Parts: sequence; structure tokens; C-alpha cells
Amino acid sequence: MPCDVTRHLTAGPLVLPGGRGSVGAVHSEHRTDKPGYGAAVEFPAVLELLAAVETGQITAAQAQAAFTPFLERLEEYDREMDERTARYDFS
Repeated sequence: MPCDVTRHLTAGPLVLPGGRGSVGAVHSEHRTDKPGYGAAVEFPAVLELLAAVETGQITAAQAQAAFTPFLERLEEYDREMDERTARYDFS
């Protein structure tokens, strides 16, 4: 079951308040081995970060680091779901 997440996105000097997303989202079978699989972030925030990279306001590494709060919440979510599943594993 997906979980809504709201986090400020900080990329160097740029702060995007109240970035919305979710963890535990269903995605295609592509990139399942990539960090962040199972998380989604609002598209306008992604576009704003890309525009800031394009204009030189922030670096690509800073834009990537802005998603750390979502990655951290995804890791917590995965642990929570593993524990929940283990409680109901009757095999």
C-alpha cells in the first residue's frame, strides 16, 4: 500500500518547500535494481530541479541529493513492509 510523503527538497541553495510524492508505488518492471524504485515524486518539482541545473543555479549532484528524504523514507517503508509481512507469514 503506497504511502504519501511530503518533504522539502533542498538542492544546494535552492529549497522547494513541500515536495510531494509517495513510497511503495507500483512501477513498471524496468529499473527495479535502481535506487528509488518504488518511490514517486511530483513531476513539477523534478522539472524545477532540472531547470535549475540547466541554468547553473545548482549542480546535477545537488539535484540528485535533493531526493535523499524520499530515498530515506522508502528505506523505512520497505523495512516496515518486511516486518508487517513477517508477522503474517504462516509458512
